[in-house]
Amino acid sequence: MRNAVEQEPEPKGKLDTVTVIPAAASAATSTGPVNGPEDTSLDWDAIDWQVQEESVRRLRQRIFTASQAGDLKRVRNLQKLMLRSLSSTLVSVRRRSTQDARRPGSTVRSS
Repeated sequence: MRNAVEQEPEPKGKLDTVTVIPAAASAATSTGPVNGPEDTSLDWDAIDWQVQEESVRRLRQRIFTASQAGDLKRVRNLQKLMLRSLSSTLVSVRRRSTQDARRPGSTVRSS
C-alpha cells in the first residue's frame, strides 16, 4: 500500500506542473539556455551581436510607437514578446556581464 505522500501531485495546467529534479541532475542541466530553442546549443563566441542588438532595438521601437499611439493591448503583447525573446536575453546577459566592476549595482567583485 502506497502512502498519499509518496504519490506525485496531479498537474492542473501548464503553470501548475510540479517538476522534481534531483540535486545531481539539476547541476548537470543548469547550463542550458533559458530562452530560445532547446534543441540547439549556444556558442557564445559565434553569436552575431549586431543582429541580436538590432532585433532588440526594433522591438523597443515597436513598443515605443505603440505606447505613443495609445495602443495598450499592443504594448502589453510586445512587452511579453520582449520577455520571451532570445535576443533580449542574450543582450541583457552580455550587458550585465561586461559591466565595469566599479559601477554601482554591479555584482562582479574586483580583486
